[in-house]
Amino acid sequence: MAVAEMKKVFLVAHREDREALTRVLQRLGVLQVEDFLDEIQSDDATFDDLMRDEPGEQAAKLDARLADLKFCLDFLQRLVPERTTFIQQFAGTKVYLKESEFRNYLKDEERIAHVRRALRSIDEELTHLRNEETKKENLLTLLAPWQALDVPLEELRPSPEVGLELGTLTLPAAEEAAFAAELEETSPGAYFEVISREREEARVFVLYVRADEEAVQAFLHRRSFNRVIFPELSGTVKEVLERTKAELTELNRRREELLAEARQYVSERLLLKAAYDEANLERSRLELVQNFARTQETFALTGWIKARDWPRLERAVAGVSPTAYLTARDAQEGDNPPVALQNNRAVRPFEAVTELYGLPVPGGIDPTPYLAPFFFVFFGLMYGDAAYGLILAGLSWYAMQKIRMAGLAQKLFTLLIIGGGASFLAGAITGSWFGSLPIPPLWFSTMDNPIKMLGVAMALGVIQIFTGLIIQMIADIRSGKILDAIYDQGLWLVFLTGLILLLLSSSLPALASAGKALSLVGALGLILTQGRANKNIIKRLLSGIVSLYGVSGYLSDVLSYSRLLALGLGTTVIGMVINNMVVMVGQGGPVGWIIAALIAVAGHGFNLIINVLGAYVHASRLQYVEFFTKFYESGGRPFSPFRLSTKYIDLELEEREA
Repeated sequence: MAVAEMKKVFLVAHREDREALTRVLQRLGVLQVEDFLDEIQSDDATFDDLMRDEPGEQAAKLDARLADLKFCLDFLQRLVPERTTFIQQFAGTKVYLKESEFRNYLKDEERIAHVRRALRSIDEELTHLRNEETKKENLLTLLAPWQALDVPLEELRPSPEVGLELGTLTLPAAEEAAFAAELEETSPGAYFEVISREREEARVFVLYVRADEEAVQAFLHRRSFNRVIFPELSGTVKEVLERTKAELTELNRRREELLAEARQYVSERLLLKAAYDEANLERSRLELVQNFARTQETFALTGWIKARDWPRLERAVAGVSPTAYLTARDAQEGDNPPVALQNNRAVRPFEAVTELYGLPVPGGIDPTPYLAPFFFVFFGLMYGDAAYGLILAGLSWYAMQKIRMAGLAQKLFTLLIIGGGASFLAGAITGSWFGSLPIPPLWFSTMDNPIKMLGVAMALGVIQIFTGLIIQMIADIRSGKILDAIYDQGLWLVFLTGLILLLLSSSLPALASAGKALSLVGALGLILTQGRANKNIIKRLLSGIVSLYGVSGYLSDVLSYSRLLALGLGTTVIGMVINNMVVMVGQGGPVGWIIAALIAVAGHGFNLIINVLGAYVHASRLQYVEFFTKFYESGGRPFSPFRLSTKYIDLELEEREA
C-alpha cells in the first residue's frame, strides 16, 4: 500500500507498425507517453537525425469528419432534444455499449455517410428557407404602411418629363395644406398625397415636373425627407402583400416537410455517436504520434508505466510488432515520474481524500493507508446519526448501481457508503437515531455527556498527531536521517507525552513524576538540538528555547478536534428540533399528519444532506491541516496513461490485450 512503482519505457519500431502499436497502447491504457525529443539530451549527437513524427494529412481529414458528425448530432439535438433523467443530469448521458456492439455500428459506413449527407442537405435547404423567409418578412414590413397606394408598383418609375418620389417625412396633419401650398409654389402643378401616417410621421407620394426637380429636392430635403425604394415588383402593394404571404405559407410548409424528414434520422443518433467516438479515438492516436521521434524507417517513443503493468505491455507489443525493441528501467535521479496511488480495496476509496489535496512527490509517502482509519472515525462522529448513516449508505449504493462510475467519482461514492456505515456505528454507540428516537446508546449519549465526547475527540486528536510525527520519524530513519528523526520528532514525542501526563496527573497523581521527567527531558533536548544549524552556541540555544513555542501549535491542533463534538451535536440537535416540530404539528388531526409528514421528510432530508457535506469537509480538513502537515509532502504530477477516451459511448472492451 504505497505509491505505485514506475518504470520508464523506451520503444523503437518500424514506422509501418505505428498505427497498430498506437491502437495497442490506447486499448491497454497503461502507458503515459512523454515527448521523446524533450526527454533526450539535446547535446547528444546520437539523436541529431531524429525528427518529430507528424500525423500528416489524415489529421485534417479526421477534423473535417469530426466537425461534420458533431454538426449532425447538434442538429438532431436541436430538433429533438434528448431527455435526461435526474441521475443523468449528474452522471452524463453516455450510452453503454460492448465493443462488439460498437463495432457493429461502425460496419455500416455507407449508412453513416448517407445520414451525414442527408442532414447536411436538409440543413442547407433550411438555411436557404430562413433567408427567403427573412427577405419576405422584410418585404411585408416595408410594404405594409403603403397598402393604400393603389398604383401598380411597376408603373412607379420616373420619366424624362415627370419626377416621382415616395418616402417619409415629419408632417403633422394640421400642416398638410401648408405643405401642399408650398410644394405648389415650388413646382406648379405638382401632385402630393399622404398614403398613411403614424403620429407625426407621414408616408407621402409626390409627382412633379422634371424641370423643377432641383427645387423640389431642395424643398423635400428641408423637410428631412427619407426616400423609400421598392424592389422590382409588379402589381399593387395589396397584391404583392397577398403573394408574399402566400409564398411565406409555402416556405413554412416546406420547412415542416424538411423537419419531418430530419426527424426520421433521430433513430440514427447512436450510429452517429459511435462514428464520432471512433473518429475521435483515431484523432487522439494521431495526436499521440506528435510525441514520437522518427527517422526515415523507424519511430521511437518513451513514457512511464506502473511496474506491475510492464508484462502486459511486453506481451501486447510483441503480439503486433515482433521486431520492435522495447525496454524499461527504474526511475533515476533527475527523472520526474508521474505518481499513481496503489492500495488494497479497503483503503482505495480513501484515495479520494488524498487526490483532492494533491498527490505525493515521486518516492514520497502515500498518506492514504494512515488517514483511512482516522477519516472513518471522524466522519462517523461528525455525522453521528445511525439512521442518517443507513440512509446515506443506501442512497450512495443505489447511485452506484444506476450510474457507471470510475476514477474519483467511484472512490467518492464508495467513501460515502463507508462513511454511512461509520455514522451508523457512531450513532448506535451514542444513541442518535433521527436525532432523538428513544433508542438507548451502546456506550453514552453525546447530548447527556458532551464533556465526555470532547475528551474522546481530544484523545483522537492526540493519537493522530502522534501518528503523523511517528510516520515522519520512520521516514527519516529509512532515509538515513537518524539524528533528525530523534531530534525533530522523537524529542517532541517525549516532550508532548510529558505534558499530557502532567495534565492527567490531576486525576491520576501517580503520573505526575513521570510527566515531569519526560517533559523536562524533552524540553532540554529540544533546546539543545532545534538550533543545531547555527554555529554560534548562543544563537543555537536561543533558537532551541524559541522552538518550545511550537507547543502552542500542537495545542491549537488538538483543539481543532473539538469539531468532532460540535458537528456531531449539530446533527443530533437539528434532528431533535425536527422531531419536536413533527410531534406538535401532528396533533392537528389528518391535515396535521400530512403537514407533519412533509416536515419530517423535508427536515430530515435537509439535515442529512447539509451535514454529510459538513462531515466530509471537516473530516478532510483534519487530515489536511492537522495530520498532513506533520509528514506529508505533495506536488506529484498525476499518472495519466494514453487510453480510450470517448464522449458519447461508454465502451466496455471485451479483450484488453490486442
